[in-house]
Amino acid sequence: MNPVDGARRSGWCVRCLWLITLGALASCQSDGRKMAPGMFENVLSAMDSVLTGAPRAEDAPPESQTAIAATMTPKAPTSEDQTTVVPLSDAELEAESQHLGGEDLNFGSSDEGIRPPWNSPYEVFGDRYEVKKSSLGYVEVGIASWYGQKFQGRKTSNGEIFDMHLASAAHKSLPIPTMVRVTNLDNGRKIEVRVNDRGPFHDDRIIDLSFAAAKALGFSTQGTAPVVVEAIDAINYPEKAQKQKPASPKIYLQAGAFQSKESARNLKRDIEANLMLQRLNAVVRVLESEFEKDSPLHKVWIGPIQTTRSEAAVTRILVQMGLAKPVKVLAN
Repeated sequence: MNPVDGARRSGWCVRCLWLITLGALASCQSDGRKMAPGMFENVLSAMDSVLTGAPRAEDAPPESQTAIAATMTPKAPTSEDQTTVVPLSDAELEAESQHLGGEDLNFGSSDEGIRPPWNSPYEVFGDRYEVKKSSLGYVEVGIASWYGQKFQGRKTSNGEIFDMHLASAAHKSLPIPTMVRVTNLDNGRKIEVRVNDRGPFHDDRIIDLSFAAAKALGFSTQGTAPVVVEAIDAINYPEKAQKQKPASPKIYLQAGAFQSKESARNLKRDIEANLMLQRLNAVVRVLESEFEKDSPLHKVWIGPIQTTRSEAAVTRILVQMGLAKPVKVLAN
């Protein structure tokens, strides 16, 4: 018998089997015996799959197995899965600080294992820096700068990966980690950030902020801004902070702003002399806001002033000196 005749006979056998099965099912229905719901349709589907050779849906792997296989198969990222990062403007790129990465620092002894290396004394450019044992009650007024794209993805001093789009900070002497509140004296904006890096290594700057933090404070298009940096005791030392009285907001007054640093220093000396005559104790500083590269504005700031009564007395002295009413900023 040739292969063609064999195939034909096989097909006729299958068809005969199909007709016999249908007859048996019909007789079950006619003599009162009921089939389970859907059984008739399932038999028809099975016979049809045999005749056509097509697999049934029931023969497919279970959904859970399909899902597991899908999760094990790497999926190429799509444009929707990726976060769009807006590139920095030319002004922002120009304003970025010349920060040093953690690998550029030479950490000394780890105090016999009591403190991690990043909280041990260290050297930069031949200068030695000591890290504070505690940040409790820390408050400092000075100039802030920021760093971002040039250090994106590099390690911070404690080994974390720097992300310029997250709020963080670098400080020369605060323990890592320390939560601080930074207030921009130019506009009164505040942000809370975590110190996880060392820097800035400039004599006139007290903190280096990530790009995101600088943007939140409103000075990402300029190089520097005058700020107040306060350690947040309630977060850093919750048990000790509970025993302390809540600190009242500290007042800072801007008495003048000059392009000439010498003019700002002269005003600083005059204010200090008048405060001394009135027996008022308040710190006077010259702080810098770098609105354009190599063209900073030097501002004379008085504070912190602890009470509204002292604020009124200082304001009265400034007006008597012929100065305009000072700009007031609250910190804390």
